[in-house]
Formats: sequence, C-alpha cells, structure tokens
Amino acid sequence: MTSDQDSRSSVSVGMDWGARATSIGLEFCVPAVLGHFADRWLNTGPWLTVVGAVLGMAIGMLHVLRLPGELARAEERRKAAERRPGAPPARNDPDRTDATRKETG
Repeated sequence: MTSDQDSRSSVSVGMDWGARATSIGLEFCVPAVLGHFADRWLNTGPWLTVVGAVLGMAIGMLHVLRLPGELARAEERRKAAERRPGAPPARNDPDRTDATRKETG
C-alpha cells in the first residue's frame, strides 16, 4: 500500500464524509428552523428566522473553512502512526536508515 492511500475501508471513509456533510448541512439549517418556530411562538415576524439563518450561515461557513485544517491534521496523525517505533520505515522515506550501510564519519 502506498503512503498516499487511506488504510481504512471505503465504507469507513464514505461514512466519515457522509457524517461531515450531514453535520455541515444541519449547522446551516437548524438555527433558521429554530428561529422560525420561535417566531411563530412569539409572533415576532420573520426576525428570529433571519437571525437564525445568519447565525447558521456563520456557523456552517466556519466549519467549512476549518475543514482543510482538520483534514491536514488527520493526515499528519496517520503518517506519524505509520512511523511509530518498531514499524518498518517506508521505502521512499528519506530518513530511513539502512542496517547494511556503513556509517562514515
């Protein structure tokens, strides 16, 4: 297996992405829906719905903008786990030490 591939099954990766997409979608719409029901309960017109929609957009976009950083950190953790002590080094790892090579100094 190459170091660029995820070691998880395709079902696991798909479930992870499905959960991320669902979470982001709910972050966008739930505040607006709650604002709508609060408007109906308090007879305040569309104002709480608008506030909920703006809040939902802010929360959702914040999550979308943080997603690349989360993915990069997960990739770093996966690569660090591959290089844990006792694990054989990757073939194309430049830090690899070869036991048959003599050290000259």
